Amino acid sequence: MSGGNRHTVFSSLISVLLTLILVGGVLRAQDASTGALRGTVVDAQGVAITAADVIVIRLDTGIRFHGATGSDGRFKLDLLPPGEYSARAEAEGMLPQNSPPVRVEVGGTTELAFKLAVAGAKEMLTVSDAPALVETQPSAVSALLDERAIGNLPLLGRRYTDLSLLAPGVTQDPRGLTSSSNGDLAFGGIRGYQSSYLVDGADNNRFFAQARGRYRAPYQFSNEVVKEFRVSSNTYGAELGRAGGAVVNVVTKSGSNHWHGTGFYFLRDSLLAATPPFVGFKTNDQQHQFGGTLGGPIKRNKIFLFAGYDQHIFHSPAVVQFNSGSTVVEPQLGTPSHPLDYEICDPAIGGQACDQSLVFTSAAQLSTLGGTFPGTMLGNSGFVKLDYSLTPKHFLTARVNTSRYYGTNNVFFDPSSPITNFAMSSNGEEDVKTESASLALLSGLTPKLTSHLRVQFSRDLQQSFANSEDVRTRIYNVIESFGQSSILPRQTREHRLHLVETLSLTGGRHDWKFGGDAMFSWDYNYFPSLFGGEYLYDNVSVDPFTFVPEHGGLPLTPLRAWAHDVPRYYLQSFGNPVSHPNSNDYSAFVQDTIRVTGRLAVSLGLRYDMQTFNSKDLVNNPLWPASGKMPADKNNFSPRVGFAYSIGDQRPLVMRGGFGIFYTRLPQIYESSVINNNGLGGTFLFLDNADTTEHQIFPTYPNVMVACPRGPAACAPTDVLKPYLTSDVSAFAPNFILPKSIREVSALNGSSPIGSRWECRTCMCTAKI
Repeated sequence: MSGGNRHTVFSSLISVLLTLILVGGVLRAQDASTGALRGTVVDAQGVAITAADVIVIRLDTGIRFHGATGSDGRFKLDLLPPGEYSARAEAEGMLPQNSPPVRVEVGGTTELAFKLAVAGAKEMLTVSDAPALVETQPSAVSALLDERAIGNLPLLGRRYTDLSLLAPGVTQDPRGLTSSSNGDLAFGGIRGYQSSYLVDGADNNRFFAQARGRYRAPYQFSNEVVKEFRVSSNTYGAELGRAGGAVVNVVTKSGSNHWHGTGFYFLRDSLLAATPPFVGFKTNDQQHQFGGTLGGPIKRNKIFLFAGYDQHIFHSPAVVQFNSGSTVVEPQLGTPSHPLDYEICDPAIGGQACDQSLVFTSAAQLSTLGGTFPGTMLGNSGFVKLDYSLTPKHFLTARVNTSRYYGTNNVFFDPSSPITNFAMSSNGEEDVKTESASLALLSGLTPKLTSHLRVQFSRDLQQSFANSEDVRTRIYNVIESFGQSSILPRQTREHRLHLVETLSLTGGRHDWKFGGDAMFSWDYNYFPSLFGGEYLYDNVSVDPFTFVPEHGGLPLTPLRAWAHDVPRYYLQSFGNPVSHPNSNDYSAFVQDTIRVTGRLAVSLGLRYDMQTFNSKDLVNNPLWPASGKMPADKNNFSPRVGFAYSIGDQRPLVMRGGFGIFYTRLPQIYESSVINNNGLGGTFLFLDNADTTEHQIFPTYPNVMVACPRGPAACAPTDVLKPYLTSDVSAFAPNFILPKSIREVSALNGSSPIGSRWECRTCMCTAKI
C-alpha cells in the first residue's frame, strides 16, 4: 500500500471514529489513579427503579460518595479512590438494601446489582453474595499487583516495580543493565524507554525516559507506602498515553479512621548465601533495609494522615577481574616465530626479545587494579500524605515524597554480580535526589459530573563524581579501562510541572469522560564525555630497536605495548558539555462507554498528544539542513476501540477485544544530543599512532592532548589539531514521526467456582520506530 493510500485510510478511520463519538459515544470512567463502581437497582420483578439513591462508603475512612439511578435503573460512581467500600441502595416505598464489602481497584470497574423489595415494617435487607469477580466493561488487558502481593512476595532489593515481571508479556529489557534487579522493563517486546510510570495519576518519568530516580537507586517509593499498582500493557482508555509499551499506574496508601503503624527490618548477608558464580569465594555482602509507617485520623471521617520512612544500606563489594577471568595479569609466553607478551632470550645475545623483566613488572603493576574493592549504596525515602474531606462533594489529597541515594563506587553497581572488568578508578560516586509534591481535588460538580484535578511539581537532581582524573586507559584483551570513566563526571537537573484534569459525565447508556493535561519540563544536562581524553593499547608493530610504531616491524601485543609505553590510539572530545533540553507536553482526550445491552458494552475513544521543544539552544548547521532541529510531529491522533460481552450471571464469562494506536514521547536526552552535536561546536579527535603523519603530534602517555577545564565550560582544540578533527551530527530525519505501536487484542476472562480469576488472551502488536 502506498504512503498516500495509507494516509487516506488512516484519515478515514479517524473520521469514522469521531463521528461515532459525536453520535453517542466511548470508555470506562476512571483514570490513572482511581476506579469505578456501577450497577443496577431493580424491584422484585426486575423492573428498573428510577431515581434510587445509592450511597457508597469507604470503609477505612467513612467518607461517603453519592449517586442515583437513571431511567434504566443503572447507577455509576466514577473516579473513586481504590479501597474497600460498602454500598446502600434506597428508593421511596422500597426496602433499603446494603451490599457486602466490595473492592475498587485502580483502573478497574466493580459491578453491583440491587433488587429492592416493597417496604415492610422496619426491615432492611443485605446482599449476601459478593459481586462478580470479572469486570464486564471494556477494559485494558492488564495485571493488578495489590497490597498483599507487594507486602508478601519475596523481592530482592524491595523495588516494587520488579513485581511487574509477574504480569504477562513483561520482561527485562536486554538493552538495559545486565543486573537481574536493575535496568528497564520491556512490555510486549517494546523497548523499556517507551513505558510510562504514573503515581497517584501524575507523571513519574524523567530525562532518560525512565521512572524518576532512574534505575540507580533501589526505589523512590517504599513498598510500605504503595497500596497497589496496575500494569496496563494493552490499554484502550484514551486517558492514558505517552507510552508505546505499557503504563504502570501506582496508587499510594492513605490514612484511615484507626491509627495503625508498621515496622520492618530486612537483612541479607553473604554468610547465608551461596558463593557468587565465576568468583570462587564469598564476598562480604550485606543488605540492610528498615523503616516503618504510621497512619490515622487527625479528625475522624474528615482529615487523615499517612507517613512512611525507608532506609537502605547496601555493602556489595566489587571483584575486579581482568579479561582472562583472573584477578591478576599473567603474561603469555611466545616464541620468535609466534611472539606474544614475551619470549625466552639468551642474555648473552640480548636484543629486543629480552624485555621479559619489563613485561612482568608492568603486569604486576596492572595486577594491583584487580581484586576485591568496597562498594556501598546508601539511601532513604520519606513520604507524607494528607487526605481532607472538604465537603461531602470535595475531597482533597496532598502528598510529598523525597528520596536520597549516594555511596561509594556506586555508579557501576550490580547487586546481582560482583564481577567487573573495569578498575575502581573508572567508577565513581553518584548522588541522586528526588522530590515530588502533588495536590489532587476530587469534586462532584453535579450528580452526573465529576472532576479530578491533579497538580504536581517534581524535581530530579543527579550528580556523578569520578574516582580519578587520570586519563582513561584501555588495554585491549587485558582490562576494559582504568583512569577516569568516559561518562564521568556528569550532572542532570530536571524540574517538572504537571497539570491534569479528568471529567466524568454519566447519562443514560453513555458514560462520557474527557480531559487533558499539560506538562512543562526544565532541564540542565552537563555531560563532558571523553573531555579527559583516552588512550587505547592495541596490537601494534614497532621498530625492534627504537620501539617507534612502523608497518611490518616487531609485533607487540597490547600488554607488551603497555610495558613499552606505545599506545595505538588516542581519542578526545571537544565542545560545550552543557545543554538545556527543555520541552512541553500537551494532550487531550474524549471517550465514552456505551452499554448497548445488559451484556454488551462498546467503547470508543480518541486521544491527541503533542510535544514541543525549546528552540533557544538549537543551532542549525548550513552544511547539514536537518541539524539543530527537533521534530514537530503534530498528527499524533490515537483512536481507541474496545468491546466486552458477558455470558452468564453468577460467574460471567467475558469476551473482550480492542484496537488502539499508541505514541510515545521523545526523551530529553535526544534533544540534548541534537543541541550538542550539530557539527559546529562539538568535534572529535582520533589519532592512530601507527600512522606516520599522526605519530608526529601523538601525545606522550599519560599526558592529554588538550587539558579541558573541569566543570561546565566549553573546551576547544588547538589550531594544530584542526586537520585531524571530525564532527558528529545528531539529527532527526525531515519526515520523522514519533514512535508508535498498533495493538489488537482479544481476551476471555472468567472466574472459577472458588472465586479465583483466570484469563486467556491473544495480542498482536506492531511497533513502528
